[in-house]
Amino acid sequence: MLLSRLLPVSLTLSLLLAACDQPTTPAPTTSAPATPGAAAPTVMATQARTNAALHTVARQLAATLTDPALRTLIAEQAALKFDGDTEVLYRTLAPLPAGGRTFAQALSSGVGAQALGDLTAQIPNLQVAVRGAAWDPARTVPWVAVAAEGGDEYAPVTAYDAQGRAHVLDGRVTPDVPVVVVGVNERVDATGAVPQQAPLPSPSISAQSCYQVKLVRLDLYDDMEPWTKGSAEIWVAVKGSGIGWHGQLTMVTEPGDYLDAIQVFGCTDGDVRFYWYEKDGSNFDFEISVGGYGFGIKIDDSNDFLGSTTMRKALFEGTTVDAVNLGNLKQYTH
Repeated sequence: MLLSRLLPVSLTLSLLLAACDQPTTPAPTTSAPATPGAAAPTVMATQARTNAALHTVARQLAATLTDPALRTLIAEQAALKFDGDTEVLYRTLAPLPAGGRTFAQALSSGVGAQALGDLTAQIPNLQVAVRGAAWDPARTVPWVAVAAEGGDEYAPVTAYDAQGRAHVLDGRVTPDVPVVVVGVNERVDATGAVPQQAPLPSPSISAQSCYQVKLVRLDLYDDMEPWTKGSAEIWVAVKGSGIGWHGQLTMVTEPGDYLDAIQVFGCTDGDVRFYWYEKDGSNFDFEISVGGYGFGIKIDDSNDFLGSTTMRKALFEGTTVDAVNLGNLKQYTH
């Protein structure tokens, strides 16, 4: 698969190098200015409480990462990609040993076990993720950033160093140094398990006038996912007479990716509507529709919209590939 990320280069992070055998840390940086006149989405009260807890956890974790055993533990567990990305749930890390103590014991050293328990209870599916450049945990002490809930996904990002000082990173530019990020996992259910997707139920139609609907290629240009949240979760809802497919295309996660397998959505005898989006969180407060046609599906935020279109039945009657550019992506069907 071709993987290429087209990113702005308005901001660069550098490393402060000490002696050759000493750990290094990212240098301070500033964020890019906000877009004039852009109205940021609101942050709900529950999200604000979660964010406050995330900042406390981030500061505490940053202070503990002077311990190479803890850095190695995080790097190794995130590299397992239990949900397909370089991240690990706190509940997984908590009991694991690192340097003669568990991860939870190390993290609670400055706040106490009870206070840590209260904090993590305020963050559903708390995760620790590794973002940015490749990380050598033996040598580099990274900053710990917060992937905040709600508001503008591309807002400046707060990160903490081992001394507890706050720094601001550009929310749109992936750092060129490793950064550990604490946030809420987007890919698991309430139990911490990665759910298995299933197609929506669809009525059977006569095979006599049924045309198979296939996606033969997908080019992703903008995934609408900030670097703090890692690889994107690209979902599509496809609905029409006889079709009710809704699912994730896991092989497409970054700008520049393309679909490398044919996806069959079903068989139809009518027009077919496509709705593409990047799935964030689980608020489910935005109803998706194409030209007033509702899918009966809700997503987290209208900002996650990638594109939609209605394709006539006649386009599926033959074998000609039909390309439709939706701005953030381009779909090819027949």
